[in-house]
Amino acid sequence: MEDLTRIEMVNHLAQSIAALEALQGFAQLVPEVGSNLVYCLPNATQLEEVAGLTGRIILVRGQPKTCGDVDFGWAPFMGLVVLAAHKMEDSIRSAISLRCTSEIITACQMQGLEPVEFRWPREQAPPNCLTLAALETLDYVPKALYDHGAHGLEALLVIFGKNPTTVVERVRLICEGLSEVGSVGE
Repeated sequence: MEDLTRIEMVNHLAQSIAALEALQGFAQLVPEVGSNLVYCLPNATQLEEVAGLTGRIILVRGQPKTCGDVDFGWAPFMGLVVLAAHKMEDSIRSAISLRCTSEIITACQMQGLEPVEFRWPREQAPPNCLTLAALETLDYVPKALYDHGAHGLEALLVIFGKNPTTVVERVRLICEGLSEVGSVGE
């Protein structure tokens, strides 16, 4: 039964990633480090139970391009993020990492995603993952969580949801909001 669930999850995730690649405006949301969409098993507690890309979604000639295949255990950064969120709220099983700018945050707000900001104290050395540190300070999982980065760490926006379809729908809302706000500044 679990093997069937894994196959279904891989297929669902692959379809969702293809939908992201085709989404008008998604290129503006891909961070320099690339993006990854992940999906964990219902009772996941370890990275081997999280499906994601073996690579990332990157920009090639200004267009989103998937590098790698969907598989379990190959998305350590986003895998740990979704596991932490899933541990807090078991209905949360999917997440994506996106670029973070003031225009993107405004688009999130306009679309009702209520992004939660996390600021790491500048006088402290940042952890390897600001998103994990941010989740540790909250008692719930927001739809959208963002940080401003730190020395050597790109500012990121993470969108959470119950499955990849929910996450892609939230990304679509952000793209729509961006079309109203204007293109993303550098």
